[in-house]
Amino acid sequence: MKRRTYTLDIPEIKQIPNFMKVLDDLSSGNNVFLVGSAGTGKTTLGEKVAYALFGRTENDKKALPFVVVNCNQWTSPIDIKGGQTISGYKEGALIEAWRDGKILILDEMPKLDANTAGLLNDALAKSSKPEAIIFNGLNEPIVKHHDFGCIATGNVIGKGASGNYVGNNKQDASLLDRFSGCIYRIGFNEVLERQLVYAPVADICIKIRKAILAYEGKEIGDDDTEDIMTLRTMLNMERAYELEMKRATGLKDEHGKPYRKVPNGKTLKDALESYFMVMNEDKANKIKLEVNLEGFLNSYKGVIMMNEFKTEYKKRLG
Repeated sequence: MKRRTYTLDIPEIKQIPNFMKVLDDLSSGNNVFLVGSAGTGKTTLGEKVAYALFGRTENDKKALPFVVVNCNQWTSPIDIKGGQTISGYKEGALIEAWRDGKILILDEMPKLDANTAGLLNDALAKSSKPEAIIFNGLNEPIVKHHDFGCIATGNVIGKGASGNYVGNNKQDASLLDRFSGCIYRIGFNEVLERQLVYAPVADICIKIRKAILAYEGKEIGDDDTEDIMTLRTMLNMERAYELEMKRATGLKDEHGKPYRKVPNGKTLKDALESYFMVMNEDKANKIKLEVNLEGFLNSYKGVIMMNEFKTEYKKRLG
């Protein structure tokens, strides 16, 4: 195990219980698999872990400490190990991370064709072996850097089909075995959501999620829902809310000019209506009643809430 000085001064350390476990796994040479619903922040967590692992801070203007493979049915051996293209030889992401000591992030790994995913087996079996050798697309030996690590993410583990995530493939047991004992469920995290999202937006979104779960007859922590309300969705809502409130309160931009109201500008109400538009109509109507959406929409731009927004916005600016 390589001794490291982690960067631990980030909110996620306390809000995500498995953060330190993931850091310890990578330092020990274990491959990590983060599993959870779309929008729960798995890839973002992987990136934050990479920075923390190397004692760095985000946006430090240095080379990224990770390489991402956006896995899908068209991901090819060239993307992973490298090979010839019409414009010349292209190095694969696995080789770059292996050689340069970066974290390989396999984003949505179960979407890989199982045969293509098999190209990872040799390397992932050697993640903890000092100076292990694999071969790139030119059949050249590449020596493993001691800082190499791998984080995979997925909506499902890869053992079979999912009703909500139909683009995933069943993966070979030999691949999943490379992550054995280091698979973590990344689900809803209300503490983190409330840390990152303005209170009114977090409140209504969490109420909606609870109403969805109740409607579908699922437990509070179940993230395998037909209609999802995740951190990503909340942040989409928040951006509309922040812009709307800046205009409503006349706050100034970075150039000192006040935000002004514009006809038909995007609002939090628009964002929520868009969210419910893709939901079954009967389900949407029942959930709106359950959370008293009309009452929320009639109150979130009141004087008290606008003053609270200004205080929070200025606090975020530091």
